[in-house]
Amino acid sequence: MKRAIIACGGTGGHMSPGIALAEELSSRGWECTLLISNKQVDSRLVRKYGQFKYDTIDGRPFSVRPDRLALFLISLMKGTLKCRRMIRSLEPQVVVGFGGFLTMPAMLAGFLAGLPTVIHEANRVAGRVTRIVSWFARRIYLPEGVRIRTKRSSRIRYLGMPVRDEIVSMSKSAAKESLGLDPSLKVLAIMGGSQGAQSLNNWVETSLNALSQKEIQVFCLTGDSSSDKVVTKKSPKGGDIKHVFQGFSDDMATILSAADFVVSRSGAGSIAEMIRCRAPGILVPYPYSADDHQIANAENFEKLGCGMQMSQEFLGDMLEEIKEVIYNEWLLQKFRKNLELADRVDVRAFMADDLESIISSDGLDMLGRAQRRVET
Repeated sequence: MKRAIIACGGTGGHMSPGIALAEELSSRGWECTLLISNKQVDSRLVRKYGQFKYDTIDGRPFSVRPDRLALFLISLMKGTLKCRRMIRSLEPQVVVGFGGFLTMPAMLAGFLAGLPTVIHEANRVAGRVTRIVSWFARRIYLPEGVRIRTKRSSRIRYLGMPVRDEIVSMSKSAAKESLGLDPSLKVLAIMGGSQGAQSLNNWVETSLNALSQKEIQVFCLTGDSSSDKVVTKKSPKGGDIKHVFQGFSDDMATILSAADFVVSRSGAGSIAEMIRCRAPGILVPYPYSADDHQIANAENFEKLGCGMQMSQEFLGDMLEEIKEVIYNEWLLQKFRKNLELADRVDVRAFMADDLESIISSDGLDMLGRAQRRVET
């Protein structure tokens, strides 16, 4: 049996593609162990996907501050040693990383054990971990058009982000009913990512009356379970307009399928799921994202004709944009067509085929060397 260690914890944007790849590999008879953090977002998903093995690693992000740098180096050393022990125990054929602070120790341990190591970068700007491990990674997956400095450019493959089995588009009216919303009215979905976005939450609160006057229902993921509530407003016709505020949801397919329009941060995971569910929207990049990668993600989304982008400083103008676009069926259909065009490659199958090719083309010589190093 082929085995893989997949380091993907820390955020939903890292965890979701790791699960998606594990689903594809498992369907081919692989045994997958996912490395996750102790964060709440990881523990929620672990409960949902009980078919995989999991292990946790403590980690800290890189920082140039002396005190934080010391903590990072200590955590990196501990994480690498733990991953080395896992490799000896599990005897995987490959180690895959999806970025974030958990990827570095896993990739380093795999490299030291002589195993093929693979890194996937979903953002339009390669992260620090991707840039570092690209110097020894056996395969580097990057979005089309993204470039990095590496001595191993022949090992780069260009493709998008793997998406979980459950993320599929469904009937819009059925999805609205499933969320307790009126299927005859428009739905605006607000998503701040796995951590929520206070600025988007505040915008919704101040815009509820105006949205209700246009008979637009809201489903808002706030990132805070203590804020769960349902708010009912009166429409101009005298009916009730329901607005749902929910901290978290593991049913993104239903939310995105129900949405006529979406307002979201521009993490790569959110964008990939919007594309799969054909959900157009406005992306509001987190202004403090590392290397401004969310800005680059949003710019590409707009360039593909899948929606629009808006700087957080101009949120005051967003209400008028939404009221105009959400009832413009011609424009929405054009966005949906472009979303469909952006979803033409089976990323999961490509990655799985490639991983199987890597471990087979490495040959028994590579595998034998790795096993001997693990045993010693």
